[in-house]
Amino acid sequence: MRDEQSRKGSGVDTPRVATNEALDRAGNRHEGRPAVESATTERPTSRGTRFAATKFRPAPLPTTLVTRSALHDRLLAGASQRLTLVVGAAGTGKSLLLASWAAARPAGLTSWLSCDVADTDPVRFWAGFIEAIRVWVPWFGAEAAGLLAMDEVVLADVTASIVNDAANLPAESAIVVDEFQYAAGPAARDVTTLVERWPAETVQLVLASRMDPPLRLHRLRMTGELCELRDRDLRFSLAESGHLLANFGVQVASADLALLHQRSEGWAAALQMAALSLRGTSDPAWAARAPEVLRHATARYFVEEVLEQQPAEAAQFMLDTSVLSELTADACAVVTGRHDAATLLHSIDAANVFLVALDEERTSFRYHHLVRQLLRARLRARDRGREQQAQLQAGEWFESTGDVRRAARHLLAAKQADRAVALLRDRVFTGFQSDPTLLPPLDLSMIAPSRLVDAPDRLLGLATDLLLSGDSVRGGEYLDLLERAQPAIPPDSELAARLAAAWALRWMLTGQADEAAAETLAARAAEERTRLRGDWNVAVPMVLLRAYTWLEDYEAVEREAAAALAAPEFTEPVKLVLVPGARAVAWLEAGHLAQAADAARTAEAEARRLGFGQHLFAVDCLRALAGLALERRDLDAAEHLTEQALSISERRRPAFQFLALLDQAGIWAARGQVREALTSIEAARLVLAGTESVLLAHADELEALLRLSLGDPSTPTQLAGRLPAVRRAQLLAQIALAAGDHHTAQQHLQSPPGKLTPRRALIRQLLLAATAISRSDPMTVNILAGALHTARLGGFCNTVVATAPQVTEYLVGHWTSPYPDPFTERLTAAAREVRAAQPHASWHRRRTAEPLTPAELRVLKLLPTSTYAQIAAALYVSRGTVKTHLQSVYRKLGVTSRTEAIEWAVNLRLL
Repeated sequence: MRDEQSRKGSGVDTPRVATNEALDRAGNRHEGRPAVESATTERPTSRGTRFAATKFRPAPLPTTLVTRSALHDRLLAGASQRLTLVVGAAGTGKSLLLASWAAARPAGLTSWLSCDVADTDPVRFWAGFIEAIRVWVPWFGAEAAGLLAMDEVVLADVTASIVNDAANLPAESAIVVDEFQYAAGPAARDVTTLVERWPAETVQLVLASRMDPPLRLHRLRMTGELCELRDRDLRFSLAESGHLLANFGVQVASADLALLHQRSEGWAAALQMAALSLRGTSDPAWAARAPEVLRHATARYFVEEVLEQQPAEAAQFMLDTSVLSELTADACAVVTGRHDAATLLHSIDAANVFLVALDEERTSFRYHHLVRQLLRARLRARDRGREQQAQLQAGEWFESTGDVRRAARHLLAAKQADRAVALLRDRVFTGFQSDPTLLPPLDLSMIAPSRLVDAPDRLLGLATDLLLSGDSVRGGEYLDLLERAQPAIPPDSELAARLAAAWALRWMLTGQADEAAAETLAARAAEERTRLRGDWNVAVPMVLLRAYTWLEDYEAVEREAAAALAAPEFTEPVKLVLVPGARAVAWLEAGHLAQAADAARTAEAEARRLGFGQHLFAVDCLRALAGLALERRDLDAAEHLTEQALSISERRRPAFQFLALLDQAGIWAARGQVREALTSIEAARLVLAGTESVLLAHADELEALLRLSLGDPSTPTQLAGRLPAVRRAQLLAQIALAAGDHHTAQQHLQSPPGKLTPRRALIRQLLLAATAISRSDPMTVNILAGALHTARLGGFCNTVVATAPQVTEYLVGHWTSPYPDPFTERLTAAAREVRAAQPHASWHRRRTAEPLTPAELRVLKLLPTSTYAQIAAALYVSRGTVKTHLQSVYRKLGVTSRTEAIEWAVNLRLL
């Protein structure tokens, strides 16, 4: 839409004027500032240059705009730096982001230039640059424009003059140069000079491009003078994806939204086109078609905007290498037969064509998931034989390197089923614990599992690979086939030990901790009897560390972690990512926050170093870091980390997805988004539907607390019966406190059942402080001070303000510390945030002791469907009586209108 329009009068005509006259005007200065010309002054440009008016203004903001405040803040921070650079692939929303940022700035201070193919002419580019600023400042660039008109080349004097004039622009001005990739090459030298001399203290210079411009960016980075937003920053978050779909009128459940977000990887163009395709649909099964909708919606866009814009050899290289899930120079050379594969790979990376770096050194990449699907479909449509040959070459090469799981996938795609199955028989765990890429499930369309019953070792290899890939349903079906196989597998055989390990893995994936722990211990015993050693042993710590954490046996977690670290057969990723990550989660849940932070940060750093940031091993450290961020009330960081964990768990790793969805619910609850939190909990329950997982107790507890915050004591009471003893006692105390029954609350807290972890001990202290506040105990200050001392030592913040509303209210209205310190200030600020985010919740908690009368309830139940007169007639009372009852209902609900009363009555399950 920003391409220059026809010259037939639709653009802005800027005729050339006498050069000397222009130079004379440009020289008319007073104390270093040029005289302000009128808006009608003729402006010299290069010979015959004309511009479309749209070139100098951003595109109109759509009604479906999602405001991205965090990125606006990042752009605002760039005002103090020499250059602000926004680099992203096609369709990542660069232009719209900058347009919305410009619209939010003070009027008249933001100039805009949209580049196009004509701007490969440097003279035209600089003429446009000058004209963009003249839209708001008519005197700008008179001298520079005169030089361009006179010489028809860009001399050093031109950029020098532009810099001089820029120094005299109004403070806090900004100029945005969008689609800079069109002009970057020819203008690179002069733009580099401009940037190095730019008056950053006065004017912010913003360049937006699809690729890194050839400027001296490393120098700016080293001196801290570069503000950068890149693909990873431009990706829509899960919440932003939901807002975008909602703005298009597309309503989705949390699980379906997570799937769409995972498939699109936050690519704005893909999400928007999917929303357009799905808008107005009434098909309840649309979510199952989401990947296909995304692929079809974005196919033409990708081909036209990206693939066809590449040089022919680069486009063919992308098609050929789309068979690879991970792109390295060696693998690309094998499937393309090109000796310059490394050079081509890095040129595509530099061009920002939907490559995701898998390591910090940028030697290993993958395509955006959706882009890879599109490339593979195009390759298959063009030359199916070439695709199959590329798959065979890749499979044989990966087999030669020992990467059996990846080799098996390529061999299956090349129709070499027997070779693929044989590879997985003994070495299925080899690739899993050393390959950073989470591979998709095998395509077993050419393999009938019933035919493999006579080869149980091969069938077990397939089943285990399916489980490791996240296909717990088919993996479980294959294990069932093995259990029924005749003759039965000897109990003391090596195959029996491996089968037990596979069953343990299956129970872990579905969150069934007791079964997982029992099966793993059986596998360990069989391993010891058969003296089985090798890669299969990694299943033991992988399962037991998670199972014991879910069972809250934290001592067993430590014991298993120490054993895993001492075992020589385990790889670096197991010891440096899996084990410390699992420890971090256990320590976080127990309440040892400092140890959790150390372990999580170490695991996350090692995951990045080893390229395991997207591996299942990394989920624990991501969840731990998210939990720590939530505890310190850094909700944006917590949400971002949780989204990363969700993107790894996907749908086919139920237990991990369940936990990430609950983490998400906890973050939304902390923001005061109670409905969204309850929706996320419901989505989590669906993931583990049909199981009796101990993890469901976490959902019960969180839902109970959210329902209680809405003034509903009955549902939490029912849910409390499903909880373990300690959690049940504390929840019942919270329910009693909400009803104003501090005596019953005290009874539930008096004798804690079992040993309390540091977190549970702190929650008990806080609830005891809440009972003291409720009964106006003269020792309240001392009791609360003891709880806050414990919280300070442990590093707790969110736990303090989220456990009991009585404590939160007291911190805001009454608490004063004799010695103010950063912790107290952070705590009271968090308490104010909680109260502000939930303006109605605290009222409901105070009013539960004053329920609606039966007469008020009868009036309320008729309110959604009846007028005052109809209510009066139905209840045989006067209109005045109806009005009196409703005034009392409004007061008790804390609302002022019929609409609000109905909404809150529904929340409280009164309707």
